[in-house]
Amino acid sequence: MKAEDLKKWILSLEQDIEFEYNGIDGSICPFSENDISLTFLDISKDYGNIEDLMSDKVINGKSLNEISGELIFL
Repeated sequence: MKAEDLKKWILSLEQDIEFEYNGIDGSICPFSENDISLTFLDISKDYGNIEDLMSDKVINGKSLNEISGELIFL
């Protein structure tokens, strides 16, 4: 999935998004456009906007912008 498509999915606020990256599960929980939570391994972070979420290098040193095409959605 392209990064732009993932962004649109997150901002649709329709559901939590569960994914796998390199065999490790994670999740994105969009409560609102200004309250989005990401969990991966033992990391749990909250973001105030989509740009911060997409650009944070929190997943094995990479951002969602960089790895969106490698994610497996569960």
